[in-house]
This record gives sequence, C-alpha cells and structure tokens, in this order.
Amino acid sequence: MKKAHSRASSGVRELDDTLGGFYWGDNVVWENDEPGGAEPFYRAIAARLNDFDFAAFVTVGRPPEELHESFSGLEVVDGRSGSELAQPKALLNAVRTACGGDRKELLLFDSLEHMAEQWGTEAAGAFFIHCCPMLLQLGAVAYWSLDPRAHPQKLRRDIEEVTQCVIAVGNGRVRVSKAEGRSPRVQGAVFRYRVENDAPELEAAPAAARLGAALRTVRLQRGISQGELARLAGVSPSAVSQAERGRRGLSLETLLHLTDELQLTLDELLRGEVSPGYRLARRHEPPAQADGRPLRLVDDPQAGLRVYLVRLPPGGSSGPPFPHKGVELVAVARGLVQCVLQSGRPVLREGEALLVEQGGMASWKNLGDAEAMLFWILRDG
Repeated sequence: MKKAHSRASSGVRELDDTLGGFYWGDNVVWENDEPGGAEPFYRAIAARLNDFDFAAFVTVGRPPEELHESFSGLEVVDGRSGSELAQPKALLNAVRTACGGDRKELLLFDSLEHMAEQWGTEAAGAFFIHCCPMLLQLGAVAYWSLDPRAHPQKLRRDIEEVTQCVIAVGNGRVRVSKAEGRSPRVQGAVFRYRVENDAPELEAAPAAARLGAALRTVRLQRGISQGELARLAGVSPSAVSQAERGRRGLSLETLLHLTDELQLTLDELLRGEVSPGYRLARRHEPPAQADGRPLRLVDDPQAGLRVYLVRLPPGGSSGPPFPHKGVELVAVARGLVQCVLQSGRPVLREGEALLVEQGGMASWKNLGDAEAMLFWILRDG
C-alpha cells in the first residue's frame, strides 16, 4: 500500500524531526500573528509535490493565476464567488470527491479570513468543522490558516478542538500549540524562525523563548491583557512584555505564584494551555494492513495501560507478541472473532468484549468471510 509505514513531510526538517512528520489525515492549522505568516510553510510543503499522488489548492478568494505562479504544479479547486463551488456545501462535496482511496493527498486551503469574507464568520467556521474530520477520515493532509485576532474566541476554540495540529507563527517564532498523537513533550516546542530565499528556516529556541510563547498563549486563551497578567504574577507589565518576547525570563517563585493564580500546573503553563486530560493514540499504518500483527496504539507505564489494534484477514489468526501478567480485554470492532484461552475458546461478535482475568490470551482467529478488527487492551499488574 502506498501509505504503508510512512508519514507526510512538512517540507521543514526541524518540524519533521519534532512532529515525526504528519499522519495521513492530519489537519494543520497555522495561526498567524502577522500577515502571510503561513505562506512560507505552504510553499515548503508544496515544494514536495513528488511526495503526493494528488495536491490541490482550495481557493475562495485568491485567483487561480496567482496560485499557479506561487504554487506551481498544484491543481486549483475554485470556490470563489461566481463559481459553481461558491457555496460551502458545493465546495465541501467537491473536496470529498477529490479525496479518498489509497492515494497520498495534500490540500492547501485559502485562509479562514477569505472564507469569512465570502460566507460570513459562522458559515466559514461550520465549513471547517465539517471538512476537518472528513479529511481525517479520508486520510488527506490539509493546511489551513487563520489570524486569531480576526475571529471570535469561541470559533478559534472550536477550530482548535477539532483539528489535529495547531502551529502558531509570528514575532520571529514558531510554536507547536497542539499535536495530537505525539509525545507530550512535542506540545509547546518553540523555534526561532526566519525566511531565507523564500524558504522557512527554524532553529531550536532557548527556554526563555519557550516560556514567552507559552505565557502569550495562555494570556490570549484567557482573554486578559499584559497588565492583568502582570498583576496576577506580581511583576510589572514591562517584565511580562519582555518575557513574552523571550528577552528575559521570570523567576521560579514568580512562575509558581502565577500558576496558583491561574489554577494551572507549571507543566501546563509551559505547554501554553490547560492539559486536556487525555492522550490520543494516532494510527500511522494504513487501514488496509491486515496481517494480524498487533499495532501498538498506547503504551503508558504511568497509567499502567497498553492498547493494541489487531486486524485479521478472512480466516486469519495470530497471537500476542509477548506474554502478559495482568488483566486483558478483547473488544471486537468488526467481524466474528474466536479467542483462544487456556480455559476455553469463546467467540465474539462485533460490539462484544471479553475480559480475561487469569491465564491471558493465547491467540485469536477470524471466523468470518471479511476482515475482522479488534482491540487488545492490557492492564499491567
């Protein structure tokens, strides 16, 4: 399969090293603190057209001739006023038709500001909230961009909640605000940033820059001014301004006091937002893989839980790759599966689960004439 064991490159080595590339289905929202902040990153991924089987720019405001000049080789999906795809529903259907199947697909979207100008803010937000999960399901990598100052806070929050990646650009810095399916250390990563020869160049930023970007993110999320944040921290507004720009840090005592006032942990403050309380396991191997090998989704020693995805072809069987001491659970998502235990061989239908408290799983077998899928969940003793 074309997507097997691969992810998509962002076109920027430092981002790829940090994120591990993009999962097929990732929607990447670029938040711009300055006009055109996302443009170099759009060009960087568009320069890797050979990595994709299909790549297109979805426009609602920019004319095709301008796009052909800036993004040579990309197809254009024209949703501008007066075109057949000028309405959100028609454009959504066109995007759905263009994607799907076992292809490596890239979509670059016009800014949310252009969509809001054409359709209104509410309709632009609704288009994103419908299109984003659709592209996740279809497995296409999509770039979106917005100016966070140009949209209501609720819309920005809705967009950030439904997408997979959020990357903030501005003030000479790039900050990973959200990266689902990656290690917790990735979120909050900050780079110094400049454009050389029309291409983005990144380098790891010092701790003060990471703190500054996180402070600004938290402040904007809370809707408070630098003066209000300074009052909560017990420092001058000038100290907060310099900290946000990465020119100086704040003492540990000040940070601990500020986290108490904001009701955050220090770790949450440094990540730039409240911990969502969950960890998403993103599948990076293709849905078509069905050789019975368990694919690890979650392996968290702290929580004591491990989760594996198992896909079995018709008549196929396999077993756990290692013995396990502790409680196990098999949940069948699709098909008819027989579980082989020391004490029996129960058969599970779609939507049924088996709890194994002693002995552990020996193997599982697909008894149906179509692919079966199950989750093998372990709780360590």
